[in-house]
Amino acid sequence: MNENDTIDLSNDIVESLTKLSLGFEPGMFSGKIVKSLPNHAKLSEIIALYSEHLLAFKGVYSTAEQTRALSDFRFKLVELYNTESPN
Repeated sequence: MNENDTIDLSNDIVESLTKLSLGFEPGMFSGKIVKSLPNHAKLSEIIALYSEHLLAFKGVYSTAEQTRALSDFRFKLVELYNTESPN
């Protein structure tokens, strides 16, 4: 998976989390990610990672460190989404 794929997938995951948290109910024509998240084995970890990211966010990405933190978040989010539970 290249960097653009990671960015696109992480954006889709965040968008799906937002929709679901606002009461959206996935239907037949909903995307794969929004359909899979409610029953994802690592949903709690994905939510926690996103929550931590939001709490650390200062409103802009103006430093290299902040941009690196965003990239790290994206990679971790995609890794969690793509990793199956060991159970």
